[in-house]
Amino acid sequence: MSPLPAAPIDQAMAAQPGSRTVYIETFGCQMNHSDTEVVLARLHSAGYQRTEHMDLASLVLFNTCAVRDHAEAKVRGRLGALKPIKRLRPELRIALMGCMAQREKDALLSAYPQLDLVVGTDQFVHLPQLLEEIETGRRIAATEFGDFESTLWPAQRAAGINAWVPIMRGCNYNCTYCVVPATRGKEKSRPAEQIEEEVRRLAAEGFVQVTLLGQTVDAYGKTLGDGSTLASLLRRLHPIPGLKRLRFVTSHPKDITDELLDTMAELPKVAKHLHVPAQSGSDRMLRLMGRRYTRGEYLVLVERARRRMPDIELLSDFIVGFPRESNADFNDTVSLMEEVRFASSYVFMYSQRPATPSAHLPDDVPEQVKRERCTRLLDLQLTHQGQHYATLHGQSRAVLVEGPSKNDDAMLCGRSIGNLNIVFPRYAPDGASRDQVIGDLVDIRIARSTSLTLFGDLAPE
Repeated sequence: MSPLPAAPIDQAMAAQPGSRTVYIETFGCQMNHSDTEVVLARLHSAGYQRTEHMDLASLVLFNTCAVRDHAEAKVRGRLGALKPIKRLRPELRIALMGCMAQREKDALLSAYPQLDLVVGTDQFVHLPQLLEEIETGRRIAATEFGDFESTLWPAQRAAGINAWVPIMRGCNYNCTYCVVPATRGKEKSRPAEQIEEEVRRLAAEGFVQVTLLGQTVDAYGKTLGDGSTLASLLRRLHPIPGLKRLRFVTSHPKDITDELLDTMAELPKVAKHLHVPAQSGSDRMLRLMGRRYTRGEYLVLVERARRRMPDIELLSDFIVGFPRESNADFNDTVSLMEEVRFASSYVFMYSQRPATPSAHLPDDVPEQVKRERCTRLLDLQLTHQGQHYATLHGQSRAVLVEGPSKNDDAMLCGRSIGNLNIVFPRYAPDGASRDQVIGDLVDIRIARSTSLTLFGDLAPE
């Protein structure tokens, strides 16, 4: 998820004395976005109102990411810019939550005297109480892991058709490059009945598409001890009235069972879409990354999925420049992309992260080589997407319409059951608005495409 644009800091403006207003900026993944929705509801219950202007806030809160150094650098820049503002407005409260807060804990309080509160990935639900505590003059780092999943926490969501629902947190895999075990803790699943209650309420409120979230979402249920699986949860949620689409991210290849694939194929509301990061096509790199599968096993997974769902859209992540990655290792990744031909891929250049096992390995791939490899994979992915999209011209797809396109207000956009991004005119040839189809499933006949987007119009009835 992209962070909100930073509001300009105007020293002449300030929140009114005694007001409770919060400016929050979110970095990182959909889980962070979901956590922001929960914390906004918790703060609202304590009398806070959200503001889009940092100058008008009595509380500035950053929800942070620790996966890449770039995200942390942005937060450090924000904190540095607030230092002179804090001197002028000592009543201003500045808080940090999320993965960076969890990883660095009270070291952040030492590094940034303008910072009042550091809140970890399980403790942010207690933010109202923590804010009361710091009014006594204390500066607090609350980063203990807790039983977050035992309570159904309300969330303050923006109006729309999409809702994100965390069903589990943490990860037990300990991939050598990944900070998640350190920042999110061990794997923990929410009870199925609690998730069902939340999804039923969301559907009743008009959210027609729900995306189930987890760092390794297909491992759902292992910690519950009652036989729950992601497949059984999908079957439980599928009949909920008003719900039109169910999605889930992100999957680990080791936990995608035949039961899950059969369930996806059988249930019409469940997206035929798997975000299942490969990370590398080299067995040597996969061992160094601690991924617990081989290239061959990953390809078997692809075959198992496509045998059941020939049109399934597969999304992957790749890391280039991992320590000791040779040209031969990188070429194995290229050949994996050529063989699978993913619907989409995210490609990242490796950067060392503290508190990960790979931080002890020499970061020995030159930066220029990382950039070249990253560019080559991204170009290859766009080539594959463009070729695939060209084969869809003239075909129709059922699209769940999400709203106006961010890039063109005259177009509506939505996603197919396989997560293809499809746009079509917002206005009929006679000029009539089509906004009434937002939230509905409509058939779109595809006419043309770029490497990122499919364009079409309503299919004739």
